[in-house]
Amino acid sequence: MPWFKQHQKKAPLELHIPRFSFIGEQAGPPEERLKARLIDFFKRDKSITKAYLARVDFGNGNPVSVALCLRTLFGTDKGMVEKIGTIFASVFNVQEHLDIMFLTDEQELLLERVCQPFFVRSCDGENP
Repeated sequence: MPWFKQHQKKAPLELHIPRFSFIGEQAGPPEERLKARLIDFFKRDKSITKAYLARVDFGNGNPVSVALCLRTLFGTDKGMVEKIGTIFASVFNVQEHLDIMFLTDEQELLLERVCQPFFVRSCDGENP
């Protein structure tokens, strides 16, 4: 399963994380600004069907991370990661990073137990 760690000034780094657990939704004023900008982008892009901003425990002794978890029409998309990185950099400082995960069906079921999507593309292509 590909994860991408996006830093403001660095190219995305693809990681494969074998075990992790979803903790819950990440929320706060900066996250709401990020979500609003991402929603605008997802409305135009059309390949994103759902998006979540979640806290994730990778179980490696590190602090809980924040991940943008996506369902897409076409699976993993490195170009999408770079575009999201640009949006992320417009909200957060250079020291911050964003993990990006392209969800499988099984992962999404686990995530939905603890976190609601902030973006859902409806049948007519709009976010409700």
